[in-house]
Amino acid sequence: MSIIQPKEVKTWKDELKEVLTRHVRDPFKDKIDEYLGGFLDILYDKWWNGDIKTREYYAYHMALLMAKSDKPNVIKAKLNSYYAYLVYKGYVSAYRLMKDKYVAGGESIYTWLRAYRKIIG
Repeated sequence: MSIIQPKEVKTWKDELKEVLTRHVRDPFKDKIDEYLGGFLDILYDKWWNGDIKTREYYAYHMALLMAKSDKPNVIKAKLNSYYAYLVYKGYVSAYRLMKDKYVAGGESIYTWLRAYRKIIG
């Protein structure tokens, strides 16, 4: 008789960590765990428990973070959310990220920055 091992269930944060670990370039890899740990927990909690208008407005953003997809636009959105976090926390400037081509353009991370400021403050 063989025992069937249950499949490991990956959470959306596990999926996000894989994407970030694979695609984030140095020198910005060292903040991934900080982003996934405390920051995303606070963001999700404040988004979900905030006012309904804000929740509906940023539902697409949160869905992108939680998506299990290898589509290029989803991966870019996840990367942009992480790079925007770095700007939000003051670890790097948006100018440097654009100048050094970590992000394609400013609007991509400024969209996430607006979300962070609206949801978290």
